[in-house]
Amino acid sequence: MKAAWSFCAMEALWSLYEPLSPWGRDERERRIVFTDIDTISARHDDVDRAIAWLGSVDALTRDRMSWHLKRMPRIPVEAKSEYEISELFQLKKFLANYKGVRAALDASTAQAFGFADAGSALARELDRGGSDAETFFLADAYDENLASCRAKIAACMERERAEHARAEAQARLEKGLSFDGREFLLVDKSRAPSELADAALYMLEPYDDTRYLVRLRPSALAMAIAEEKRALFEQEREAENRVVQKLSILVASAMAELMQAMHAITRWDLARAAAVLALRYAMVRPVLSSDSLVIESGRYLPCMQDCERLGLSYAPLSASFDEPAVVLFGSNMGGKTVVLKTVLFFQIAAQAGLFVPAAVFASRVYASILYVGEQMGEILSGLSGFGSEVWRLQAALESGGSSLVAYDELARTTGSHEAEALLSAVVEHYASAASGRNCVALFATHFRGIARVHGAQYLRMMGLDRDAARQAISTGLPLEARLSGINRHMRYSLAPDDGTALESSDALAVASMLGLNEEIVTSARKHISGS
Repeated sequence: MKAAWSFCAMEALWSLYEPLSPWGRDERERRIVFTDIDTISARHDDVDRAIAWLGSVDALTRDRMSWHLKRMPRIPVEAKSEYEISELFQLKKFLANYKGVRAALDASTAQAFGFADAGSALARELDRGGSDAETFFLADAYDENLASCRAKIAACMERERAEHARAEAQARLEKGLSFDGREFLLVDKSRAPSELADAALYMLEPYDDTRYLVRLRPSALAMAIAEEKRALFEQEREAENRVVQKLSILVASAMAELMQAMHAITRWDLARAAAVLALRYAMVRPVLSSDSLVIESGRYLPCMQDCERLGLSYAPLSASFDEPAVVLFGSNMGGKTVVLKTVLFFQIAAQAGLFVPAAVFASRVYASILYVGEQMGEILSGLSGFGSEVWRLQAALESGGSSLVAYDELARTTGSHEAEALLSAVVEHYASAASGRNCVALFATHFRGIARVHGAQYLRMMGLDRDAARQAISTGLPLEARLSGINRHMRYSLAPDDGTALESSDALAVASMLGLNEEIVTSARKHISGS
């Protein structure tokens, strides 16, 4: 699957698929391609529901939905005897945004995705700890002892500040020392310790060769207040622990509901993201119960975007592949590799639970989706090119179960005679045996000598409209302009191939249009025709 994913540039679509919740993003990162038809159908049903919802609400409601999904925090996913205050805050925030998502959905959609009352008693208690969803603290309202204890602590702190201010004023009056809220002063040794000998008021420490560090010594009253405050802080801590324990019991009892809520959010988030993608690119729901693989007006997005960027026209693909082995002929610039990429792109998207950018896409579910061919940036690890091809071919043949396999220029690394023989044998293998294994293999090749066997379908790219291309290209144009003109007149559509078409005629026509010596082109045509 990894090779097929890379070959068809599935990341180009995946980067546009944007779940917003943490759990939706987690699943997106797993890049799951499903193989169970019921699971895939359920995903597609969800996307249909999400499309209907998006079409029934205004922009403000859609924006509010996105806002709530983005604000979803991660929450603890197992019951614990005691939760951290930060975890309680995350739970409060989750429940508030869950409520917002649920409120934005109509009753039918909410029920379909499993939205239900979740942790209402817990939510009410957590709401006491802050004025909105973005704040949480252990408020006085949670425990009658908290308010009294905290009031006493505040009174102690006020008395403590007053006593410290009195000591600072005394130091300023008697010794001319201005602490002004500072913890210490640096005093020249010439003044100390003789002038600061009153041990009841000051503490002296040597600082360097010329200065002393002077602090105010706490008075008896200040020490009594500090002791009282320490006792009150302990009482506050005990009261807060009681609150946390009570809230933790509520969380544990609501954990099943919280997990169901998280599941509903994830399911809805994925469906909404897929629906947004489907509406943006006019995608349709795949039909995955077809004996044939059918594409009507299929738009391979990576290629379409490249064409738009280069100012070239893009031709959507329409094709029907009706046999277990399909051979695609065409010149090296005729688009047959793009056909393979389009098929794998649509199949992977469909089995990942997404819709596809086409008017129609009909196929079936495959246990494996494979690509055999050259891979970007590959390292052959000591194998020859042909040895690597054979190894990949054998791995595809041994994949087991149903499979959709795209072979791009199989046996390209060996001589043409041996390549045609090997490719013919592999086509025959799929044509004769694949029907029992529910496999489909597509072969893109420029070799014309492939054997014609029962159970195989032979198609060719329509290729270059040579008359139109010649009219568009003048001999004085630079190379870039000629290439652009040729590209604009390539016909990226398929037609049945009866074995009489001469694939290389496109190549020779292109060579002629690019200015190759006509004697050589004419001689090449004679060699093709055998004359």
